[in-house]
This record gives sequence, structure tokens and C-alpha cells, in this order.
Amino acid sequence: PVENNAGAYDVTIEEANVTPGADYWRVTRVYHLAPQENNGRHHIFLEGLSPEGVRIRTSQALITWDGGEQKVTLDKPESEPGANFPMWKWQVCSVKMLGLPSDSVHGLRTNHPDEPNPSGGGAGNTLFHHSFLVEFQQTKAPERTGTILGRVENHRANLVVTLLRGSDAVDNATVDTSGGFTFTDVSAGAYTLRLEGVTQPVQVTAGQTAQAAITLPPRNSVIEGTVTNGAGLLLRLVSQGDVLAQGALGQSGTFRLRNLAAATYFVQVVRPGEIDPVVQSEALMLDGNNQRRIDLTVPQEQPTPDGVIKQYVLLGAADKATTKAHLTQLAPVLADQRMTFGFDVHEAANAREVIVIGDGHAVAEGALIYLSMRGVKIKRLTGAPEAIRAQLEAGS
Repeated sequence: PVENNAGAYDVTIEEANVTPGADYWRVTRVYHLAPQENNGRHHIFLEGLSPEGVRIRTSQALITWDGGEQKVTLDKPESEPGANFPMWKWQVCSVKMLGLPSDSVHGLRTNHPDEPNPSGGGAGNTLFHHSFLVEFQQTKAPERTGTILGRVENHRANLVVTLLRGSDAVDNATVDTSGGFTFTDVSAGAYTLRLEGVTQPVQVTAGQTAQAAITLPPRNSVIEGTVTNGAGLLLRLVSQGDVLAQGALGQSGTFRLRNLAAATYFVQVVRPGEIDPVVQSEALMLDGNNQRRIDLTVPQEQPTPDGVIKQYVLLGAADKATTKAHLTQLAPVLADQRMTFGFDVHEAANAREVIVIGDGHAVAEGALIYLSMRGVKIKRLTGAPEAIRAQLEAGS
């Protein structure tokens, strides 16, 4: 800390703007001489010291005031301060060292009230007779930032650690393949690391590297099994009411769900376009490391007698704008050719042939897989509504 008794005399110190680690002149002392020390003088006394505290001879200071400036050299004998500068009435001075970035001292002046000598002798400090000693020392600017070097236990791909100061996120760092992460140029202070709900406090000290470790719950559990009669249906993984994963089952009906954390899960099988499952597993308790195998069976649908529906035109959801546009164009053709049409993939599964209207945004690919697995012949007509109408009229 700076020794400074001159604040009571309106003297201020301006710190230099210095790159951390760079050499500069730092103010170490600003002292207003007592009456018995000053003896009626009106001077700025200067000292410039090395990092070891030895005077650097011939170093220079710059004293400035409104309308003028003067360089002074520290070349006085060792028995007295390195340099002195007499101030005149009403002059207000600032001083800094030269040769390196330097702190500055402002507001040095002599027009302060009388301060009698406590001993009763000598001139004391009187109006226009006040003096100051300013000492500078060469030093290295302190580091203002530090580094956080962290590691994540039980890491996996695509993890991002968030750095919080209070409740504010200030930075993010990606976890590498070995589980490490780094935050650089972090201002000194208290922080919190957050990763997937796990938090870890960390204290950053300027110029130092803080070590931190975050331990994630293991995510090594596996659920695997087979869904009989499940080809083309959707397999859904649910925990606490949230759907965590969903995908179409293949012809074999086998599945494997990996990298699961400790929790209670349900496996559901859902028909495309429906919400409620046709079959659901029991509650599966996982601890993050164990494995469970389950086998589910989807009840077979009763087949519709052959020939009841020869051809079915399947459109997207009835409330979609694209579906309404298709119907506007296709309604005359559907009526003229007495074609069965609708919006339900399960109803369409009763036909021998299904003409699907629109692209994958209108009728999802999962619905086509569902129909294909049930032996239904499928044609998809895409393009503008007018083009689809032309294809239907041509007998496509």
C-alpha cells in the first residue's frame, strides 16, 4: 500500500495504465512535511528508487502545472532527497517519473493554512510555505488475471463448462477428449463452475493457475432388448415425464440405449402419429453403471378382410395449411374417381395400396416405414398441388 498523509491536502494519486508484468514507476509514498520538518520551505522533494530500494541516480521526473513544465534530475547527495523543486504562490503541480510508465501525483500546492511548529520555534508551515516528499520505486505491474485449469471426471463428448461470477455467466469452455478444460485471462475473484447442474466453486488469484475438478454422475447404464411386432413403430425413452429419445424400430425390433445416467426410466412403443404408447415397460431403475434387458410384445392388429380398401390417399395432418391446399386442388379428382382418402396412417394400413400426398414434412418417413412393414404398397406424390392433381388424374 502507498504511504500517503497528503490526502488531507487534496493530493491525489493516478495509477499508471501498465501491461501486467511490465516495469513501471510506482508511487510508494506521498508525505506532507510536518512544521518542524519543513522549516518554512515550499518544495516538492523527489526520490526514485530501484526495486531493491536504492536511488537510481540521474533518473528524471517531469513536473507540470497550468501553462508550464520542467524536468528535474535526481542528482543530489545521498544525505538529502534526490531532487527538489520550489513551488511559488498559487502554483498547483503534478509530478511523474520519466523513462518508464509512471504513476502520477496531482494537486501539490503551497496555499494551505498555517500550521505552527509544536515546539514553538522555527517558521513552521504557513500560507505558501508547505512542502511534500514524493517517492517512486521501479517495480513490475502485478498480474490482474489468472487461469483456471479444470478436469471433468466421467466426461463424455460435447460437454461445455460455464463460468459464473455471482449469477452471471462470463465465459464458456469446451471439455476436450481427455476431460480437460481451461479458462484464461480471468479477473481475480470468486467464481463458480457449472456443468449439467453440477457446480464447483473456484477462487482465481492474479498471476496464478487455479485447479478445479468437476465430477459428473456416471452415465454408463444401458437398456437393451427386443420389441416383437415392433417393426416400423417408434421406440421412446421416458424419464420423469420427459421424452429423452425416440426413433423408429427396424425389422428385427432390437434396440440398445446407451450412456444413461442414474434415474428411473420407461421404454414405450408408439405408433407413428399417436401419443399414447401401445406397450410400455415396467419402471427401470438405473444407477449409472448397471444394465437392464427388457423384451416387449406389441399386440398384433386384426387384419381387415382383403379387398375392403383397394387404394387409399393419405394426406398430412388436417390442420396443416399444406394439407388444406392439397385438398382444395384434389377434392374434385377424389370425388370423380371415388377414391378413399384420409389423414390416419392406421386407417391407411388397411389398404393394399396407399398414395401419400406431399413430402416428408407433410407425412413423415416413419409413417411410410409403418405401412411398408405391413405389406402396403406405397406411392408418394410430391410437388405443387396442381402437379399432384395432374398425377392423380393421369392415374398415378
